[in-house]
Order: sequence, then C-alpha cells, then structure tokens
Amino acid sequence: MRPVHLLLATAAATLAGLALAAGTASADYGQGAGYQIELSGNIPGNQGGGIWLWIELTPSAPNATSGTGDYSGSDCGRGAGEHARADSGQVTWTDNGDGTLTISGVVLNGLGGLPEPIIVPDSYGHETADFATVFPAVASLLGIPSGAGFAQVQVAP
Repeated sequence: MRPVHLLLATAAATLAGLALAAGTASADYGQGAGYQIELSGNIPGNQGGGIWLWIELTPSAPNATSGTGDYSGSDCGRGAGEHARADSGQVTWTDNGDGTLTISGVVLNGLGGLPEPIIVPDSYGHETADFATVFPAVASLLGIPSGAGFAQVQVAP
C-alpha cells in the first residue's frame, strides 16, 4: 500500500472510531422538561410570511397538566419593508385534555408584536396542519382562512 493510501486509511479509521465513541446527540433542555417543540408555520406567496419557533415546556409538578417554559425563534411577514425578527421569552402552557396543548406568551416581533397562543398536539411525534390550526390568533387577526398555508409541528420528550 502506498504511504498516502495508508495515511488516508488510518485517518478514516480514526475518525470512524471517534464517531462511535462520541455517543448520541442530545437536545436536552434540562431536568424536568416535559416537551420540546419545533414549529414552522408558513403562508406562501408575496404577501405571506412565516413563524419558526423552538419551545421548551416544563410541568409545574411531576405529571402536571400545566407549567412554564421558554421559546426562541423568528417570524416575518413578506409585505413591503417587512423582515424577519428574533423572538424569545417565557411562556405558560396548559394541556387542554382534548389531545392539545395551548402555549401562551409567545410574542411575534416580526408580525408587529402580536401575542400568540399556539395550539400543538400533547403527544410526541410529527404533525402537519394548516396555519390557522396552530396559530389561530394570527390567522384570525390577519384574515387567514382555515386550510390556508401549513404548519409543521414536532413534539419531542
């Protein structure tokens, strides 16, 4: 084997060993976090816009159906002069008992500072919905009808 090939083979074996030893990736928000939620809501077109958020929810006590959390992300409208704005802060949440969580306290700075209750599933997994199902207040205020746009929701432990 040529020295260059030997060097490349050794480097590849070393990298493979390091990758195996590194373990699995973790996005743990800390002890007690009950839900980690990733959201992407979009209304296509020139006058559309989007909301992209990461939210951590912690029960107020073990097995509680409400609690607090925090969020970070951004949102924007696509009208003239509108740009994406950063969003972050504290939230409260409640399990509605109907298979959904209501998250309150999110402020959407790119959409004029609208406070937004968000509705997401209370079970782990991925869901695709229309924009108004997940972001009902924004949809109502902006006249976005049910069935328009889309939202991708990932709920993880």
